[in-house]
Amino acid sequence: MFYMLLVCLTELGGLFLRSIAVSNSMLYTGFLIIECSMISTFFYYTFYKYYPKSKWIYAWFALFLIAYIAELVDNHFSIFSYRTTTFMSVAFVIASLYYYLLITRDEKFRKLGSDPQFWVINGILFFYFGSTACNVFFDYLIHEVSPISQSIRYITFNILNILLYSCWSYAFICRYRQRI
Repeated sequence: MFYMLLVCLTELGGLFLRSIAVSNSMLYTGFLIIECSMISTFFYYTFYKYYPKSKWIYAWFALFLIAYIAELVDNHFSIFSYRTTTFMSVAFVIASLYYYLLITRDEKFRKLGSDPQFWVINGILFFYFGSTACNVFFDYLIHEVSPISQSIRYITFNILNILLYSCWSYAFICRYRQRI
């Protein structure tokens, strides 16, 4: 819940900076560390029952920080870290697909329609796969669509955000139902 509050505050801050014609790229670049930390921690606890003594999260986060700092220095702290975001997105897509592999091999039966972990990871997969595609085709998607006066990338990210937060909201509902 605290992470969702940080996401909302960051998005509101980004909208505010954009409305006063100030670049919001450094706000989102700074938020990447929080985003990577939270989702990586979620994956760590998700995979913990399969690999309880795994130290992969430390190696992953060190690799992420190296890429993050290298790109910040390379860009002179001036633009959004697209390469690091793409790197992080690909890692989260692979982790999501690996989760699917693990649950298909798991002996324990799960009702996926009411499994909160499944829905959180579904949202992560949809969002990060879509954002990876948007980052790869950035130059093609940045142009504005004439009747809407927004770029295709902007519209795509709005749709991806709706998918992500819909899946996460449903996961919260599933978790609430499990507690009752």
